[in-house]
Amino acid sequence: MSDTPRLAVVGSGRIGADLIERAQAAEDVDLVGVLVRTEKGFLDPDLQVTTPADLVARHPDLIVEAATPGVLVDYAEELLAAADLMALSGSAFADPDDEAHLRAASDEAGNAIYLPHAALFGIDGLADARSELDSVHIEARKDPAHLDFEYAEEAPEFEAGAGETVLYEGPTRGLCRRFPRNFNSHASAALAGLGLDDTTSTLIADPDAETAYHEITATGEGFELVAVRDSAIEGVTGDFTLVSTWGSVRRVLATGGGLRFV
Repeated sequence: MSDTPRLAVVGSGRIGADLIERAQAAEDVDLVGVLVRTEKGFLDPDLQVTTPADLVARHPDLIVEAATPGVLVDYAEELLAAADLMALSGSAFADPDDEAHLRAASDEAGNAIYLPHAALFGIDGLADARSELDSVHIEARKDPAHLDFEYAEEAPEFEAGAGETVLYEGPTRGLCRRFPRNFNSHASAALAGLGLDDTTSTLIADPDAETAYHEITATGEGFELVAVRDSAIEGVTGDFTLVSTWGSVRRVLATGGGLRFV
């Protein structure tokens, strides 16, 4: 890795734009390129590229995908041939064929795919206890205005004061396939622990909810782990996700001195 680690970003939506801003303000990270579909007025023209080939030509140490599952799958092979890849679109792994493609691309290139904890926390505990876990369940509660129903079977009508509606209950794989823009963090938690089919998720729509709420409950012989995250949300992305994603990037790049938490 370079003396000053070189970072590239794919996508410039809310998370991508936040990463770009934080990277530009950091003295110990060198932002070398941003892959966009069309030129963005808020970005330095010299930073912007429109093809994966142009991005990898800038020799990043880490590429962060902050776009969509489709972009991740389409570009993974080319990006991984050049650098480690942090995938924010963890829902791509909900499709078995796409998961196989991503794992094969990583193995062939000899570069890692990092899945950040994003909206959740405690995923390190799930990974550590994987062999001892009996069950993992994730409950999510959101205002339906913050859900993207593009891939769901239907988009029901909701009214304020109507109370809660359980939109999904079952294997986490199914939730990620129905709401790929909303629950990438559930995919990461499932992959860290029991897998997408043996981890379960519940999605509760609440028109009166003012925050994005997630609760992970994991059980094993002699222990129960509970992690709760409740934070403000804009669009489909909670505020905590922005902070945690930048923290994940810095840990991968091993920037800064002092204490290291693993």
